[in-house]
Amino acid sequence: MKLTAPGMSRQSFTSLLEQRTEFFGRNGKICADAFQRSFFEWRYCQFEIDQLCGLKVFDCPACSPFMLAVAVDGNRKMYRFKRGDEDHGLFKGVFVCEDDDVSKFVDYINEKTKHSVGKGVCGTSQWTAARESVPKKVNKLDEEGMEVAVCRHGVLLRSLNMMRGEIFAYPMYLQKEMTPRNVQFMCTDVICKYWLYLQRVVNDCPELSPLLDMKPFLSVMHAKAHSWKCEIKWGGRNQDGAGTTLGEEVEQVNSFLSRTAICSKYMTKGARTDMITIQAMAWNKRKIENLAKVLS
Repeated sequence: MKLTAPGMSRQSFTSLLEQRTEFFGRNGKICADAFQRSFFEWRYCQFEIDQLCGLKVFDCPACSPFMLAVAVDGNRKMYRFKRGDEDHGLFKGVFVCEDDDVSKFVDYINEKTKHSVGKGVCGTSQWTAARESVPKKVNKLDEEGMEVAVCRHGVLLRSLNMMRGEIFAYPMYLQKEMTPRNVQFMCTDVICKYWLYLQRVVNDCPELSPLLDMKPFLSVMHAKAHSWKCEIKWGGRNQDGAGTTLGEEVEQVNSFLSRTAICSKYMTKGARTDMITIQAMAWNKRKIENLAKVLS
């Protein structure tokens, strides 16, 4: 049900079950909190069984062990309001990177590298994602969105919570996470700004130099909004070896995840992480099952 109707809340689903209960002449009210907790625990047990069976949920069979391209983009609709009591959830670190690790990486980059405050302008367009730093956090929001990485077949690979808007340090962290997968192309909507920023960071942080082994790739559709010089130099259609890669695969995934945001923005941190991870696993399972048909 959550895959077919991602925006359905637990209250709506338990209300549906209660109507079925009354229809068949039974009595009793379903506790929404207990129902959600038991569902998460049951789904986590299934995940552990899949791990013991050697099933890799967040790996694309067509891209392993050498991945041609990874597309990274932010989703500002996946925000969450602050809650009183927070928990870590059962799927901690499985799909969504741990916030502490991401924060330490961002602080390290900010400490080592000097940032420019200029606006991300390319041609006649101004890109809100082309930022090196954000001065302050949005009030009442604990997470301001999510940064997601997918392969060229639309399989979800990794994600993280954005605490300071769409800054360049977030896709850099995901790029670092993708290094062991032998990725050839790094695709973003603002690669012309991001790649220059990455080169400057590598000068101050030599241990990140393997990130430059990937090739920059400007998403084909977004390239039309950049300057024509930028499109020629960075555009995906002009990159040798990229094939028919679009670099826009993450937009399809974000369209699916955005519907999940309707019922996840008021959850606790752990419940939100669990729900998004379960949604991501269901999405990947459907993608992998249809992969042979898509490739043929």
